[in-house]
Amino acid sequence: MAQVLSDPETISADWVRRALQKSAITRGADLIDAHFIGYVGTGQAGRVARIGLTWDVPDGHPKTLMAKVPCVDPMPRAALFGSGTYLREHVFYDQVAALVEVRTPRCYYAAYDGEAQDFVLLLEDIVDAVAGDQVAGLSADQIAIAIAQAVKLHAPRWGDPSIEAIVTAGQPLTSLVDIAALTQAVFEAALPDFLDRFGNQLDADVIHLIEQFAPSAGRLPVGLGTPRTLVHNDFRADNLLFGAGPDAPPVTVVDFQALNIGFAAGDIAYLIGGSFADQTGRASVERDLVAEYHAQLTSAGVSVAADTTWRDYRLGSLWGVFNSVSASLMAEKTERGERLLASMIQRHGRQALELDALELLE
Repeated sequence: MAQVLSDPETISADWVRRALQKSAITRGADLIDAHFIGYVGTGQAGRVARIGLTWDVPDGHPKTLMAKVPCVDPMPRAALFGSGTYLREHVFYDQVAALVEVRTPRCYYAAYDGEAQDFVLLLEDIVDAVAGDQVAGLSADQIAIAIAQAVKLHAPRWGDPSIEAIVTAGQPLTSLVDIAALTQAVFEAALPDFLDRFGNQLDADVIHLIEQFAPSAGRLPVGLGTPRTLVHNDFRADNLLFGAGPDAPPVTVVDFQALNIGFAAGDIAYLIGGSFADQTGRASVERDLVAEYHAQLTSAGVSVAADTTWRDYRLGSLWGVFNSVSASLMAEKTERGERLLASMIQRHGRQALELDALELLE
């Protein structure tokens, strides 16, 4: 069995061959060469590298795959391992992906070593796909096809108590009380530095919302009583690969580092709220998009009222506020990352204000 790969730039055919020995990907062919091609994305909470493959029988075998490994900076790396971030993604591909219907990259190999603070995923390279751009946002049509995939994540395990034990196994905190306390502590710890870095880029009423939300942040993951299910918790443009060719799926969902059990409409609010630089554009389509989400949930066998879904969507707008602030505590600083966080908090803050989300925490 292959060990955890620390540095994708040093990858070898021997290591990949051992990693793939139990995967159906080989189908009798022998791997001749594996080499690092380059990194993909900004790597704020992990690095993703494209790996080139050469087979003795090239037909029917992938020419590339993606290797995902932790970030380099030791401080966020330690924080991400300590919070269970990397473990959650390992658990998703190792155990959870087979229990839901959402389209994700196929996983060929997954290894995790918490003591050594290392992990690796070898994933399908979705050829002819283009990642969404959180700063630029998404169109209503792109959001609609992403919502269809959210239903395929949320519906299969809606209200299923057995999934919670899988997702929380090995996590530092598991009960809702613990999660609420951690949420509160993380938000309060991150807020001063966040406001110092981004306060001059935010509207005054958005800053006021953030400050009003701070004492109640821990109540957000508890929700309002809707049955809990699997949630992505970072369901946004950067984590969606849109098909740009005939062989690519319409959309593929990636990055399950925030996987958890929660109220599903938070994923939808996060997706819609962060996808519009023009808040008028968001307000003009969000009712219809949430109604379509509810209709698809119902068609998938979920019993939930439309007004409950809308209420949870309103509350879910605060996930964008929480995630934007908390991400500043753990993610590596990059030029695009700073622009991303500034745009996210402004958009999500405006969304939460217009939906009067704080009222639901009173």
